[in-house]
Amino acid sequence: MLDKVFLFLFGVEWFTFGVLGLFFPEFIIGLLGVYDYSLVFLNETRALYAFFTFVGLMSFIAIYRINFRKKVYLTYAIFLGSFVVGRLISFMLDGSFNTTTFYIFLNEIIVFAICFWRYSKRDFIF
Repeated sequence: MLDKVFLFLFGVEWFTFGVLGLFFPEFIIGLLGVYDYSLVFLNETRALYAFFTFVGLMSFIAIYRINFRKKVYLTYAIFLGSFVVGRLISFMLDGSFNTTTFYIFLNEIIVFAICFWRYSKRDFIF
């Protein structure tokens, strides 16, 4: 039951943001506080948010396909783990730590921790 709750919440979060960034990149860029962008930046944003949309869909599928759950948790752990490391490096090198980046970082580290915990759980139900 706990996995269904996590997967539903992650699905809603990542699918929603993915669709917003995929179809309305200017909106999502504005939410993030980025104001200087080009066509290449819009293209990169759409590509990244297409991935988020796909990962959100994976979460919804894993609610019903139990044998898919561990793979979904691993996917989240890998990409969010790399985001967390990248943000920490960015905080140190360019001083980008502010309220917005703090909340993004907090969300990513919480979801990473939950996914890593669920992935590494020994008695995982298949």
